[in-house]
Amino acid sequence: MGYSERDFYRTLPSAIGEYRYAREGQLVTITHPDKNHVLLLNVAPLPDRVLGSIRIARVEVSFTFENFSTAERNLFMAGFELRFQRGGG
Repeated sequence: MGYSERDFYRTLPSAIGEYRYAREGQLVTITHPDKNHVLLLNVAPLPDRVLGSIRIARVEVSFTFENFSTAERNLFMAGFELRFQRGGG
């Protein structure tokens, strides 16, 4: 993802909605207060992408879903991706 770690964690609360998260190092545990959903994120910094004089911060994010149906996972990811989407032209 084209985000610094700082920007990623600043955007995360709006991207997960009613879910709650706890962070321990690179591992983020996301849970729902009323459902048995657990999502584990591994957030690892990557070297900046350099395009001429432009530097783009990056993080690698891997997702592990537990107790989500396919429909629930797709719905969660649609909202997550929408919140992390950046405009471009």
